[in-house]
Amino acid sequence: MSNPDDLRQRAERIRDELRTHDPERPVFIEFAGTPKSGKSTCIDIVTHFFRRLEFKVLAPVEGASRRTPYYLKDNWVAFNTWSASYSLMHILEATYGSDKYDLAILDRGLFDALAWFQLLTTRGNIDEESRDRIHNFLLIDEWRAKIDAVFLFTSDAGTSLDRENRDKIISDEGRAMNPELLPQLNGAYQTVRESFADGFPRFADIDTSASKNTSTKSTGEEVVALILDVLESKLEEA
Repeated sequence: MSNPDDLRQRAERIRDELRTHDPERPVFIEFAGTPKSGKSTCIDIVTHFFRRLEFKVLAPVEGASRRTPYYLKDNWVAFNTWSASYSLMHILEATYGSDKYDLAILDRGLFDALAWFQLLTTRGNIDEESRDRIHNFLLIDEWRAKIDAVFLFTSDAGTSLDRENRDKIISDEGRAMNPELLPQLNGAYQTVRESFADGFPRFADIDTSASKNTSTKSTGEEVVALILDVLESKLEEA
């Protein structure tokens, strides 16, 4: 486990170096994974850390749960097409916009979209030919190569459902939060990981199942350390 003081010192040194190098684009970090696996909580920890140390961070609100128009949520193909386009929009914005960011954090990005369209094929919502066309579009080098690291958060269905219902008055199943779909989604992530992970510069699996007995803070520290590794490597390339 990384020491918080060491993380701070590393980050401050990297921040100062970034100010002298003026990179052409931010480092892009994608957080992907199953619902209630801890990715959004970890994003909050990571974003807080870097912003407090005066990094310029773009961290748009997750599109799938908070920005997707309500009238698309009953059509999973339309829903995930909109969500993937939302992520792509922010990749283009951070790359070519006038605001200069050090770090861009995507809560569900291109890799995540690959997995969801794989799931939709498994469930019969789209055919394999349509899935492949969508996958090929999402993997175009112009934007896929900008994702410097993917952190795939997963947890078993039981852990995810326990977290979902812990503070709820009723525990009715949702469209995604149910014991049938969650294992299917975990399977889709693994299928896509085996097929496409090598196309991303860095990839990290983070299993937050209850059996792993990891704390939220320790996971956040691990991810911050990995992001600092990515930032350092990009500085070395500059």
